[in-house]
Amino acid sequence: MITKIEQELVERLQKGLGRLVNTVKSYGGELDDDSLSVSRLPICLVTFGGARIERMSTNARRHQSTANFVIILAVRSLRSNVAARQGGIDEREVGVNQLITAVRRLLDAQTLGQLVKPLKPTRVRTIFNNALFKGGAITAYSIEYEAVYDDFQPLDDGYFPEATQDKTNPDYVFSAYRAKLSDPLPLLEQVQGRIYDPTTQAEEPFKVETEVKNES
Repeated sequence: MITKIEQELVERLQKGLGRLVNTVKSYGGELDDDSLSVSRLPICLVTFGGARIERMSTNARRHQSTANFVIILAVRSLRSNVAARQGGIDEREVGVNQLITAVRRLLDAQTLGQLVKPLKPTRVRTIFNNALFKGGAITAYSIEYEAVYDDFQPLDDGYFPEATQDKTNPDYVFSAYRAKLSDPLPLLEQVQGRIYDPTTQAEEPFKVETEVKNES
């Protein structure tokens, strides 16, 4: 789910920001690299910042994750720190304040195709102002979002995942890396019982056959 959310964030920002930035991508340590070239700016980077997990109800098997995603925006300080924040008279001088507004306009309250509950912006932070990198000075800010989603159905107690060849299934990794697997649980084929009438004390047995589909 984390990967899906990150990919959806990147895709939406790629489409929505247009020429406001040169690049929208998942964060790969670009701002930790002293060789970052200012010619690649403005840039928008998306990264996962951790999550907290909470029980949804008294049912110990249902949980909800609140994931933190960080949108990093970096621009080149062509003339001054003020221009880097507020933008300049030249269209190349995109200000980081403009990008913050644009990103929030694109992401606030979005569900990313019903993947998460409406995205909640939580804070904007300064990463650095007018910091010197190769070829010039850079100003960067981050916007943090909370993305809330229901967790996957947990395994039955004592069981391991079942084998699957479906690469979109989160359990595929266990088959691919030859981890221990459990046999499929038996299917429910019928339900039997008795209907009791308290006024006449009559009882009537019943049996319901379930429709079992062969998915092999």
